[in-house]
Amino acid sequence: MQLTSPPSLRSGLRRAWHIAVPYFRSDQRWVGLGLLASLIGAQLVVVGAAVAENYWRNAFFQTLQDKNWPGFVAQFWVYAVIAVFQIGGAVYQRYLTQWLTIRWRGWMTARCLDGWLEGSTHYRAMMSPGAVDNPDQRIAEDVRSYISLTLDLLVGLIGAIARLTSFVAVLWTLSSSIPLVVFGFAVPGYLVWAALIYAIAGSLVTHWIGNSLIGLDFEQERREADFRFALVRLRENSEAIALLSGEDFEKHSLAMRFRAIVDNWFRLMNRQQWVGLFSESYKRYSVYFPYFVMAPLFFGGNMQLGAFMQSGSAFNEVRNAFSYFINAYLKLAELAAVTHRLSQFADIVQQSKAAKMEPASPPHGAALEASEVVVKAASGSTIIAVGAFRVESGTSLLITGPSGAGKTSLVRALAGIWPFVDGRVLTAARRTLVLPQRPYLPLGTLRAAVSYPEAPDPSNAARLVEAMKDVGLDDLVAQLDQVDRWDVRLSEGEKQRLSIARTLLYRPDLLLLDEATSALDKASEISLHRLLRSRLSAATIIAVSHQEALRPEYDHITVLGRSTS
Repeated sequence: MQLTSPPSLRSGLRRAWHIAVPYFRSDQRWVGLGLLASLIGAQLVVVGAAVAENYWRNAFFQTLQDKNWPGFVAQFWVYAVIAVFQIGGAVYQRYLTQWLTIRWRGWMTARCLDGWLEGSTHYRAMMSPGAVDNPDQRIAEDVRSYISLTLDLLVGLIGAIARLTSFVAVLWTLSSSIPLVVFGFAVPGYLVWAALIYAIAGSLVTHWIGNSLIGLDFEQERREADFRFALVRLRENSEAIALLSGEDFEKHSLAMRFRAIVDNWFRLMNRQQWVGLFSESYKRYSVYFPYFVMAPLFFGGNMQLGAFMQSGSAFNEVRNAFSYFINAYLKLAELAAVTHRLSQFADIVQQSKAAKMEPASPPHGAALEASEVVVKAASGSTIIAVGAFRVESGTSLLITGPSGAGKTSLVRALAGIWPFVDGRVLTAARRTLVLPQRPYLPLGTLRAAVSYPEAPDPSNAARLVEAMKDVGLDDLVAQLDQVDRWDVRLSEGEKQRLSIARTLLYRPDLLLLDEATSALDKASEISLHRLLRSRLSAATIIAVSHQEALRPEYDHITVLGRSTS
C-alpha cells in the first residue's frame, strides 16, 4: 500500500492511542498497568531527586560564598543521599521499561499474528488491491519500534509534567522573593513567564521546520523494508538465479532499491539537519539564558550566589518541561510514521477477514456443491465462471483444460482463500487439505515437514514412516529428525512425494490437488493418485491436471464446464 499523503502528527498520535488501549484492557492488563505504574513511580523518584538537588544547589553554592568549610563538607554527604535516589530511579526506570516492553511486544505480536494467520487472511490480504507492503517487517520491526517510542515518549511526558509542576513552584517563589521591576511595575513570576514564552516560540518554530519529517520517516521505513524483502527473495531463489545467470539483473535491481533508500535518506537527513540545528541551538543558548536575565539582580547585590544558581537550575528545568515537544519532535514524527504503518496493517487485515466467503453445508450426500461461481481477478475481470456442479461424498473429480483457463483460480475459490469470488460454495468437509503444485515445507525437521499443518505426534510415528515408504521416500526415513533447509535440499519431485505422504498422514475429508504431481514421471503420477484413492477411500478428491493418463483413475471428468461420467 503506497502512502498517498503524509500522516499528520495529530492523526498519528490518535492512532497510537487506539493501538495502545487494547493491551491495557486485555487479560494482561493488571500486570501491564502495574509495570506502567511502577515505571511512572521510578520517573517520579528521579524528578523528586532533581527537585532535592535544586534546593541542594542553593545551600551548596551559598557555603562557597560564605566560605563555610564545615557546611561545604556536609553538603557533599547530602548530595550522596540524593544521588542514591537518582541512580536507583534511573536504573529501575530502564529495567521496568524493558520488562514492560517485552510483555507488551509479546502480546501485540501474538495479536498481529492471530489476525494475519486467521484462516487465509494473510493470503487474501496479499492479493487485495490495497495490499500492505512487507507485512513481516510491520509485525517484527514496527511493533518493536512502536512500543519503544510510545514508552519513551510517555515516560518523558510524565517526567516533563512532574518537573513542570515541581519547578514552577520553586521558580515562582524565587522570582517573587526578588521581583523584577520594569518601568516601575513588578513582574510576578517573571522567570516562569520567560521560560514559557521561550518554549512556545521554540515549539512553533520546530513544528514549522520539521512537519515534513513524518512523511519522510514513513517513506524511509517502506523503502528499507522493500530492500530487505528483495534480499530475502534473492536468498530464497538463489538456485534459479544461478541457473539463469541472473546475477547482473539482480544486482541492478537491488542497486535501484538501495538508491531509493539513499535518495529519501538525504531528504530525511537534510530536514533533520534543520530541526537539529534549531533544537540544539535552542537548548545550548537556553542553558545560560536565565543567568543573563538574573545577572543585574546578582551584580546589584539583591541576589545571593546560592539563589542565583538555584534559580538558573530551576529555570532550565521549567524550560525543559515546557520544551518537551521540541526535544521529542523527532521521536514523535517517527512514532506517527510507525503508527500509520501498523494502522494500515490492521485495516487490511480487517478488510480481508470481511472478504472471506464462509462455506455453508450442502444438501445431504454431497461433499461439495457450487453454484453460479464467478472467480475474478483483483482488477474485477472474470477469470472463470462455473454454472453449477456437485461432487458426492467419497467420489473423485478430475478438472482438465488448457493453460490459463482458470483451473488453479477455481481451486483457490473452492478452498475459500481467493477474495474475489461471486456465487456460492457449499461443503460438508471438516478436514480439507489443498496440495499446490509447489509444496510448502516449514523450517525445522523433516518429521515436522511431513506432519504439517499439524505438529509431529509421537503416536503417529509408525504411520509417518509407512507413508514415507509408500510414496517412495524410503531413503529419507533415517533423516526424519534432522534439521535442514528441506525446501532447498529436496527436488521438486521429492517435495511433491512428501506432500502426498503428508496427505496420507493428515487423512482429509476433502482433498484438492492442483497439479500436485506434475514434477513426476507419468508412471509415478498414476501410482500416487491410485495410492490416494486406495488409502483415502472415504475422502472426496478433486484434482487439477493436464495428464490424460489420470482420467481412468477418477469417477468424473470436467473439462472447463463440460462434464462426463
